[in-house]
Amino acid sequence: MALEGNIENFTLIDVLTLISNSKKSGILYIEGKRMEEDITGEIYLSNGKIVDAKSGTSKGEDAFFQIVLLDKGKFSFKPQEINIPLTITKNLESLLMEAMRMKEETEEIYKKIPSLDLNLEINPTPPTNEIVLTNEEWQILNLFTSSTKIKDAIKKIDMPELKILKIIYSLISVGLLKKEEIISREITYDLINKIYSYMDKLLGIKASYFPLTSYINVGSYNQNVLIDKLNKLKEALLLITDEKKTDDIINYIKKELNLTQWYIIKFYKSEIIYDRRCTWDLKVILKVFHLLIL
Repeated sequence: MALEGNIENFTLIDVLTLISNSKKSGILYIEGKRMEEDITGEIYLSNGKIVDAKSGTSKGEDAFFQIVLLDKGKFSFKPQEINIPLTITKNLESLLMEAMRMKEETEEIYKKIPSLDLNLEINPTPPTNEIVLTNEEWQILNLFTSSTKIKDAIKKIDMPELKILKIIYSLISVGLLKKEEIISREITYDLINKIYSYMDKLLGIKASYFPLTSYINVGSYNQNVLIDKLNKLKEALLLITDEKKTDDIINYIKKELNLTQWYIIKFYKSEIIYDRRCTWDLKVILKVFHLLIL
């Protein structure tokens, strides 16, 4: 009879202890959730000893700890012979002691980071004058050049989830990361007509046939959505006119929507803040850019 059940009723630590004491061989399959994020994985056991684990792109101990820390979901154990390369060498007792320590740390971090769906972005006005970061901290910071969900950032880097979350929390604490500021822009019928009039001057009769409202239409949009729309509009315009006229039209729309300053700040974030030569005065750099965009 297969061993299966819900993690809420029978913890994975209890399940692994039972399988280990029984000297069983097989695969423990797990499907669960952590902060609304779906997590799946497998733990491989040979004669009761954990020899490997897989979860997403993670393998070995990193995958094991991602799985064993789940507190919601279901599991099933399929007995079978296991003949795979050994990636986990610690005994079960050592693994579970480490798992319990990480569980306490994880619970503490999750109290501070309430949701993996939280959108974060680099703070262009950090509160400290001098910032010195490790290579790993730079790597994590670099994931938020534009507004990014924490769960999406985690998928982009090969690092244990708990370690990523601890670094993210420290970057929030020192003011280098902040919650995304949702600033909306309104596209009105008057603005659509003004854009068409401007296009008429540049393109002549071509503008009358151009499906402008397929790319930007009346409504309220946040900046990220507008940027995507303008990028697609630019691609379409390049099919009917040259690059200069295309840029003129896009810049006209940006000016009307007051997006110019935002673009410059984005350029700053992408090109300057990631200089790994490390110790510099962020406030001075930001003041210079602030003067340039006023």
